[in-house]
Amino acid sequence: MNTGSPDAPNEDALRVYLKQFLMDPFVVDMPFPMRYALIHWAILPKRPAESAKAYKEIWTENGSPLIHYCTQLAKGLQTRFSEPVELGMAYGNPSFKQGIEKLLDAGVDEICLLPMFPHYAMATFGSCVAGVMTALKKRAALRVVPPFYLDPTYIRPLAESLTGVEEHILFSYHGLPERHLKKTDPTKSHCLATDDCCETDSPAHATCYRHQCMETTKAIIAVADLPKERCGVSFQSRLGRAKWMEPYTEETLQKLPSLGIKKLAVICPAFFCDCLETLEEIEIRGQETFMEAGGESFRMIPCLNDSPAGIHCLETLMADAANWPSA
Repeated sequence: MNTGSPDAPNEDALRVYLKQFLMDPFVVDMPFPMRYALIHWAILPKRPAESAKAYKEIWTENGSPLIHYCTQLAKGLQTRFSEPVELGMAYGNPSFKQGIEKLLDAGVDEICLLPMFPHYAMATFGSCVAGVMTALKKRAALRVVPPFYLDPTYIRPLAESLTGVEEHILFSYHGLPERHLKKTDPTKSHCLATDDCCETDSPAHATCYRHQCMETTKAIIAVADLPKERCGVSFQSRLGRAKWMEPYTEETLQKLPSLGIKKLAVICPAFFCDCLETLEEIEIRGQETFMEAGGESFRMIPCLNDSPAGIHCLETLMADAANWPSA
């Protein structure tokens, strides 16, 4: 299960997709009247046209890159399991509800759910699990693969993708509104603007999204044997006026050349497959921002996508799910 994509890179398809996506209370966590007004009166009149332009930049003959890679991953997994494998998206098509019904029609009495998000966030992992549990209505047992931000089968190939990279490396993660961190961190320590809290090894921060991102970064750096001073972390995809996790990727890209960092490679470990946020936001707009600020070279490190390493990672995670209790 992944976030999803519009059916086509046009305004009509984006309006349908964005309405479904943004009306999810796990994504825009406002009371329904406020959420409805914001989405229908402030966002949907203009945003679909803007988003359609961005999707046209990355659309391929296979359609949406995210849907294509996820479909290929599902096919690859099906060759490794005797049980049926279905792909479902939180928003758009193929929907997770359709996937559930196909599994139930096949006589399945237990479902293993793999949210394709290495780190826990209520807008992604939390929303997927809640949606599936509601749609399933206890018609089958459910096992959920937990966030895999430190799993060796995910860390190792990402580290290997940095072999031979001599540029400064920026780890760009999907950002979250700070209020989301406060809602989902039971320790109430709120790892927000500083790295010090998140760089500790205290288990008290294990459920903090920022801490998980920092742990992923440290693990990749260690396996790749990279100098820490040649690496940085930022957070992308900010939406709206609310305070989001810092530092922001866009501002970081603008600032790095003035600090003498002219050659840059960007890796996005929060994404299993390349999508709008990596291909358009980073590889296209991010590169433009960096080069206009004085950069000399820029490249984006691809996600695992449907590579053999990507299929092996998901296969291992799902096989290991037998050790986790049913939800």
